[in-house]
Amino acid sequence: MRLFVYKTLFIFICLVVAYKLTLGSFLGNLDKKINQMSSKENQILVKEKIKKEIKNAVEKDRVFNKEDAILIKKFIDKMNKEILNAK
Repeated sequence: MRLFVYKTLFIFICLVVAYKLTLGSFLGNLDKKINQMSSKENQILVKEKIKKEIKNAVEKDRVFNKEDAILIKKFIDKMNKEILNAK
């Protein structure tokens, strides 16, 4: 009975160590990145970057090249048809 308990504890400890070395570190890094992205300072930084890019796009003569503009127009037309047919 004592041997069974020792083997069980050994296997359990090995599984915990393996989890911490593989998935534990990955999930920890992922959690840090999510917390960093959701911080107030980072949100303000992202808003500033978006505003800057929008200002740059407004100042340009053309935002899209002709091929991209045609592709986007076709996509929007298709979405409009699907929305109208959903009724």
